[in-house]
Amino acid sequence: MSKHTYQSDVILGNPYRDQQTGFEGIATAVFFFQHACERVSLETYDATRKEIKEQVFDAPRLVSVRTGKPATSDRPGGPGRNEGQRTVNAR
Repeated sequence: MSKHTYQSDVILGNPYRDQQTGFEGIATAVFFFQHACERVSLETYDATRKEIKEQVFDAPRLVSVRTGKPATSDRPGGPGRNEGQRTVNAR
């Protein structure tokens, strides 16, 4: 099994916002699957319901709440990432 390290500039413990949904939370985990881009878990506290809400997003969808800069990642994801593609090859 090959070993990978995470390559996005997401900093755990910092706040991020998802550009598509507006969800904001603290980055608590960075992970990836075999053929996908890095994923980031964001957590926030819902004071009304008194519970922690957690959502997972692709790293490139996130923007730092502190700096306003989008997160960057060298792992674009997709099954064809080694060939510069994000498509599934038909057999």
